[in-house]
Amino acid sequence: MLHKELTQQVINAAKAVHAELGAGLPHNFYREAMEIELREAGVVVEVDKAVKISYRGQSLGELGADFCVNDAILCLLVDSEEITPDDYGKSRTLLKSLELDVGLLLKFNGARLDIRRVEAVPAKKQTQATA
Repeated sequence: MLHKELTQQVINAAKAVHAELGAGLPHNFYREAMEIELREAGVVVEVDKAVKISYRGQSLGELGADFCVNDAILCLLVDSEEITPDDYGKSRTLLKSLELDVGLLLKFNGARLDIRRVEAVPAKKQTQATA
């Protein structure tokens, strides 16, 4: 599994944040707490990672991803009641734009912390899907 140890560090940080803060807080509280937790663990965290979106070589603008860990794992916080296929799609789109292979969807706003691993669609599969 790609980035297994780093992924586990992020999961452990999310568990610690959820245990201390609980559910129901605004998105930004969890993002800031995750930044603190991960930095204390010695991990490089880039909050509000700028993701350039382009179409046929033309820039369409930028989106801010919640945070990126060690320039290897993209993390998105999910505010909705459930993690949806759209959340996976957005994550894969951002992974592709950042040329990363692994992402995590983190949902703090439930009684239980929900974490889902997302892997980028390999270029070969993307080509087959569009053919």
